[in-house]
Amino acid sequence: MTLQSTSGNEPILDVQGIKKYFPVTGPLGRLGGIKGQVKAVNDVSFKVFKGETYGLVGESGSGKSTTGRTAMNLIKPTAGKVFYKNKNIFDLSKKELRPVRKELQMVFQDPFSSLNPRIRVGDTLEEPLVIHSLLANKNERRERVFEILDKVGMQAEHYYRFPHEFSGGQRQRLGLARALISNPEIIICDEPVSALDVSIQSQVINLLQQLQDEFQLSYLFITHDISVVRHISDRIGVMYLGKIVEEAPTESLFETPLHPYTQALFSAVPGKHRAQKRERIVLKGEIPSPLNPPTGCMFHTRCPFAKDICRTEIPQKREMAPNHYVACHLYE
Repeated sequence: MTLQSTSGNEPILDVQGIKKYFPVTGPLGRLGGIKGQVKAVNDVSFKVFKGETYGLVGESGSGKSTTGRTAMNLIKPTAGKVFYKNKNIFDLSKKELRPVRKELQMVFQDPFSSLNPRIRVGDTLEEPLVIHSLLANKNERRERVFEILDKVGMQAEHYYRFPHEFSGGQRQRLGLARALISNPEIIICDEPVSALDVSIQSQVINLLQQLQDEFQLSYLFITHDISVVRHISDRIGVMYLGKIVEEAPTESLFETPLHPYTQALFSAVPGKHRAQKRERIVLKGEIPSPLNPPTGCMFHTRCPFAKDICRTEIPQKREMAPNHYVACHLYE
């Protein structure tokens, strides 16, 4: 993992205030009227710099995956901007977006469902080369696939096989190969190891780091696993109910977690990854519904330190240490 100083560098991906609300309709669908909105992502901003890994971590339902897909423009945003190389990709036409798609790739959580079971692996991996008109010659495309298969620890003979003939770890390597084939700048990894055995997880994480060093890739790494995000990330954003509540360089975040939610999240991690071996903080209740989120600070319904202001006013992000930001009324 290459540590990256953010001072003086232009971000390769700049996410600014994105929101994604999903309408909730009545029993007759849209004919029954819209009953409300699920605020899956609610004003999220972060930056990813060249060659670094930015981790997004939080509980299930916090909006991490929707953030990644919205940042990729795979789902249309409700509001906000995403600048890739200083161009807002939300403003681009389909034609203008095509070359961006080549450079912005994604690896999904379930490697089996993201591979077409009826198509041989080689044809699946060649498809991006055809779509983006990278190699016109069939033999050249095959050689490129052989090269990428080797990079991810697979063999040339795997070109001719179908997805069901591979293990989960091998299928995730194939998913990574498909993302790599078009020479991307950024890969968004959406829970890429959560469906794998622990022993296989470490192999895939090590492979991601090797490829990052070799190709100078940038990663947006989405996960709920604290130990994984600490191992691979340069900087981390902690998400809760559609918002980033704390953001910091990895070691700063683990040495001094400031937000009560971050402290509780990290205290649940066993062994050496627990931040300064703090006592376990048990949160009361469940994460609220994004259909009817709490007023003020989203976390106040579960926070052991909540004050009156937390129930009425949304906390603003403050820089408490170099590049260490927290949105919490405790620090005002």
